[in-house]
Amino acid sequence: MLLRSLAKTVWRNYEKRIMLKKILKIISLLLGISLMVLLGLYLIPPSQEKIAYNYSDLEHDTSIDSKVGWYLANNGKEYQITWGAKKGLQLNYFDSLRSNLKNIRLTKISANEFDTNGDLQNAEVNFDLADSTLTIEVSTSKTNFTAIKKDSLHYKQEEIAYSNKDIKLAGLLMTPFGNITSTAIILIHGSGVSDRDNFWYMYQADYLARNGYMVLLPDKRGCGKSRGEWHTASFDDFANDIKSAQEYLVQNKANEFEKLGVLGLSQGGWISHVVNQDPENLDFIVDVVSSASTPNEQVKYEIRNDIKNSGVPEFLAKPLSVIFAKRAMGKRKIWWEKNGSFDPVLSMRETKTPILKIFAAEDENVPVENSIALINEMLSTHSNLPLTINTFKDSGHALISPESGWIRNDYLDYVIDWISKQ
Repeated sequence: MLLRSLAKTVWRNYEKRIMLKKILKIISLLLGISLMVLLGLYLIPPSQEKIAYNYSDLEHDTSIDSKVGWYLANNGKEYQITWGAKKGLQLNYFDSLRSNLKNIRLTKISANEFDTNGDLQNAEVNFDLADSTLTIEVSTSKTNFTAIKKDSLHYKQEEIAYSNKDIKLAGLLMTPFGNITSTAIILIHGSGVSDRDNFWYMYQADYLARNGYMVLLPDKRGCGKSRGEWHTASFDDFANDIKSAQEYLVQNKANEFEKLGVLGLSQGGWISHVVNQDPENLDFIVDVVSSASTPNEQVKYEIRNDIKNSGVPEFLAKPLSVIFAKRAMGKRKIWWEKNGSFDPVLSMRETKTPILKIFAAEDENVPVENSIALINEMLSTHSNLPLTINTFKDSGHALISPESGWIRNDYLDYVIDWISKQ
């Protein structure tokens, strides 16, 4: 009996060892396959991303000019009608609460009829000129109101065109009535496709213009009504676009401002420092939510956070981020070869132009702690630089307020106050 029990125990232990070996073999096989896949992802070049450029018509449609302006509605609200980055017009309503915002494209059907949903069959916006008063009537599923044009409200709008050598560029220029501050600001877009229809940029441009600043919101090269390509452009190319905008303002609007600066957002913050390498006609720089590290380092940080947010533990997210960052950069090889190693600290440490650098504490796109450490290291040997740093808590990369769900006004008020002191 004892021998039989002992034999059964030995057999069970043997079966367990056999099963364990099988499990270990399967795990080893899966790990081997995973490593081979990851090695392949790292070594095999990805296919190049193809960007289709859908350029808008550069010819200015003068038939819609009379509609552009500010309108006071029967509900007491103020609506902006402006030239869109595409054909037609744009209707905007600005508010600090995200739920109240309106950003509607108006596609022309006839001289006074515009469509909002792209079917070009039913006019949902009508302009009526009677008794020398231009009235707009809007009737959509989300918006219904009638409004009368008020020509002297907030700021004047101009759609302008300028060139960087053979590349034609366009943008929206906002000039406050009375030109309260005599200061002009050019906005610099971040990465990817971006033009004046992007409401995140438009809202900030409007906020600055309402507070008395002349503001130029360009269409980024390759976007809206601007020609060129953004996915193959260097930071020098982008910076030269901004310098061309500076030249336009100096040549055509010099009597309307005394100071001129740039406000770079995200990737635009890097570009602002390239503009500063030739500081003629540049009185200040505002660099918003831009890393102080190189783009190569920043993209690894951003992808690592994306991987972690998908549920992967930290110890795996870091090595995986190296692989996936390499693939992300490989899809747009030309752009990364031109810009990936750009070091903004090298530009900042030579500046004589006042710089305001804004960070968001919860930014998952930008390595904020590392960026501040790099700046502090720079300041340890360049302590007299005209550099101001401010970090806004409880906001991520877009500087969204947790209360309003939209861009925090205290950030914009801080920027306005800082510029006023330069």
